[in-house]
Amino acid sequence: MLFANWLGASLSPRRVAAWATEVAQHCQADVAARLGPAFHLMSLSEARGYIRARAAAVLDQELLLLADPIGCNPELQLAVRRQAMDEIVRMTLGDLLKASRRQASRKAA
Repeated sequence: MLFANWLGASLSPRRVAAWATEVAQHCQADVAARLGPAFHLMSLSEARGYIRARAAAVLDQELLLLADPIGCNPELQLAVRRQAMDEIVRMTLGDLLKASRRQASRKAA
């Protein structure tokens, strides 16, 4: 068994969450740039699905960059991917909602 695989199997959920957050932060700006103005016409659940679809390609590229130097096993990659996707959705929705609130307050003023 490779040392990296052994290390990957023994990682704590806290470390996986930290990696997922780091990956999500690297991907979030690219995902937000891909959304465009269509976001404002969607329901919340539609927006989540749209963000997940747009994030898939960006997230896979980022995970390849993570996996190469570390040599992590597929289970670890999957765990990081799942948590990173959830973080990307959360961060992107938050940023877009903040931006729409700012825009609405400017129109009101």
